[in-house]
Amino acid sequence: MRRLFILLFVVICVLVTAMTPIKVNIEGIEANYYEEYLTLFNSELSYDDVLISTIMDGDTFTMIRHKSLNFIELLRLIGVDAPNSKGSDEKLEYFGNEAADFARSILENRKCALSYDQIPMDTYGRILGYVWVPATFKGNEYKVLFNLLLITNGYGHAYTIYPFEDRYMEVFIEAERIARIDKQGLWGSEEFANMPPEPEYNPIVYITNTGTMYHQAHYQHLLQSKIAIRLSEVVRRGYTPCGICSPPRLILVGKETSN
Repeated sequence: MRRLFILLFVVICVLVTAMTPIKVNIEGIEANYYEEYLTLFNSELSYDDVLISTIMDGDTFTMIRHKSLNFIELLRLIGVDAPNSKGSDEKLEYFGNEAADFARSILENRKCALSYDQIPMDTYGRILGYVWVPATFKGNEYKVLFNLLLITNGYGHAYTIYPFEDRYMEVFIEAERIARIDKQGLWGSEEFANMPPEPEYNPIVYITNTGTMYHQAHYQHLLQSKIAIRLSEVVRRGYTPCGICSPPRLILVGKETSN
C-alpha cells in the first residue's frame, strides 16, 4: 500500500505541474483556463453544432441542435455542479446568480459545439454534454471546454457521482483543487471552502440492482445487472467491496496505511 500511495502522489504532482494558468478571451470576456487543455477539442471525433438559447443555471441551459429542426432541448453539463440560481426551479443557493450570469455572458445566444459521453440523457430528460465555446489565446483560435471554465473560475465544483470520461474527471478534480487554493469565485466563501473536495482516486466500479457489494467489471455475476458508478459514491451509499473480484478501495491521498 505504501508503494501505491507513492505512485498516486507522483501522478498527482505531475498533473499539478502540467497545468499552466492562462487567460482566454471569449468575445471580449477574459476567463481563467489552462494552456495544456487548449487543444482538448481536437480529440473529439463526434459533436453537434448547437445554439445555446436560455441560461437556467450555471450548468443547465436550453439549446437548439441543428439536426433537431430547431426543437428546443434542455442541456445539463457533464462533470460539474453549479449553485442554483433564481432562474432555477430549485431554491436559490449562494453564488447561484453569479454562476448563471457567468454562463449567460459567455454562452447565451452563442453557437457552440456539443460532444457527448456514454450516457446521452439523465433521468429528467436533459441532454448530457460537454460544451465547447470559441475562444482566442495569443491570437490563435480554439474551442475551450465550458464545463472546465466553470470549475476553473470558481462558479462550480467537480461532480463525479455519476461516471464520465476519466481524462476529463481527473482534469476537473485538479482544476477544482487549484480554484480552492486561489479562492476563485464561490471558494472565497468559508461555507464552500470547507466543503470536502472530490477524491483524486475515483475509478468506476459496478453494482447490481439487488446486491450490497461493489465489483470489478469482469465479475461473472454482473451479467444480469451491471450498473456503473464512481467509487466515492458507492462508498457513500454504504456498499462493501466484493471479496471475490477484489475491486479497488477508496484511497485518501495524503494518508498512509499501516500495511
